[in-house]
Amino acid sequence: MSNVRLGLYVMAAIGLVGTTAPRATADSENCRPNVRVTNSSGNDIKVTKFKYKVTGSPEIFTESLVNKNLSDDETENWPSQTLRFAVKGVVISETAVEFKPDTGPGWGSPTTSAWFPHSFTCGDNHNYIQTIN
Repeated sequence: MSNVRLGLYVMAAIGLVGTTAPRATADSENCRPNVRVTNSSGNDIKVTKFKYKVTGSPEIFTESLVNKNLSDDETENWPSQTLRFAVKGVVISETAVEFKPDTGPGWGSPTTSAWFPHSFTCGDNHNYIQTIN
């Protein structure tokens, strides 16, 4: 085994290689904002995931949501949604949700909403509001 490969294994084992986003080390450090989605698409949808970007990281992080079906002009909340890749105080730069449109006989393919920019730090009292058009 080469010294470079051995060095990478050691760095990975002690956590020096990996995601660039701050990952919470204790459950109490995770940001837990409210995720609010309003459906203005004209059709029923099923909301399945919350997506977000953390300032300083090129990655898109995804959190599963408890699936909720929203009729047109309906709003739902996911209170205290744990963000596994965002500690309290980090800036969530953009958010979106993944949803499936009602196709009549079932649900369509997953679709990502438009991304919404943010500039405030994540905290448990924040609302990340998404509108599906």
